[in-house]
Amino acid sequence: MKAAIFHGPGDVRVMDIPAPEAGPDGVLVKVRAVGICGTDLHTYRTGIFKEMGIGMEGGGALIGHEFSGDVVEVGSNVQGFKEGDRVVGVTFGAYAEYARVGPELLGVPVLFTFPGHVSYEEAATVEPLAVSMATVKRGEPRETDTVLILGAGMIGLGCLQVLRARYPVKQIFVSDMSEKRLSLAKAMGADLTINAGREDVVKKMLELTGSEPVLYSAKPTAHVDLVIESAGATVTPQQALEVVTPNTGRVVIVSLYEEPPAIDLNDLVTKNHPVYGVFAYGIEDFQESIELLVSGEVDRKPLITHRFSLDQAADAFRTQSETVDCLKVVIQPTAAL
Repeated sequence: MKAAIFHGPGDVRVMDIPAPEAGPDGVLVKVRAVGICGTDLHTYRTGIFKEMGIGMEGGGALIGHEFSGDVVEVGSNVQGFKEGDRVVGVTFGAYAEYARVGPELLGVPVLFTFPGHVSYEEAATVEPLAVSMATVKRGEPRETDTVLILGAGMIGLGCLQVLRARYPVKQIFVSDMSEKRLSLAKAMGADLTINAGREDVVKKMLELTGSEPVLYSAKPTAHVDLVIESAGATVTPQQALEVVTPNTGRVVIVSLYEEPPAIDLNDLVTKNHPVYGVFAYGIEDFQESIELLVSGEVDRKPLITHRFSLDQAADAFRTQSETVDCLKVVIQPTAAL
């Protein structure tokens, strides 16, 4: 089969490699769509997180994990799937014509069927939506909450969609440096957007939510009940600490950082509030995300901005990495029926 193999920073090559087999505990899927995840982009840029892939003989790694496709083989120990099922799931090695989904990640194959009115490329965005679902849940949103989402990428906008679909909070602010992404945030229900390239996010939140002094701190605080940090910039964790409400506020960090962020831990200590980290999700988060998509409670189509064939994988990664207005690039290893 053909597969896009990562060989080092900026080096993705389409090669012929042996196709995987389902094995007794797995399911073999013909991949119809696979999204370029932020984690994959970190790998492409710097080489970090390449462990989230399958090592290749002769060097390189086959990465890619957020995908959809059709079942072509079901292992003898696996129940609930049959050949021809339209499925969405998560596995390692999905930048290829075929991918094996096994029990290695969560104890069972993370694979779900989905109906025909949902396209393969929409289904391929379920995995990042599950990350957003887990992130929002970790923040325990309340009806009286003012929420700030730092970063309007796939995860940040997914958090906005989950909040609007399931959690009637008081108001939601979104910051980013891309006007295109901020326009999407506004269309998806953000009450106010902030261009972080033009405005100081902390000053803006102090202005919008009010400010008051913090004991043992020279800096005043804003009043944001829940901050979701999904930008992954070196400055955004510190912004989160400066705007969150003391004592009752919560900060949820769902970013991975190519460079260590600079933070003042005095802001965390003097405010006496929790900070949570979210890396992935559980089976229930994945299932709930599929339900949101299938029911039409969320629309993922506007988030998909670019499409490439597998042969164009190198161009796909360059586009995801370099285009300011790019949001989600989807690679289509095999044409959808």
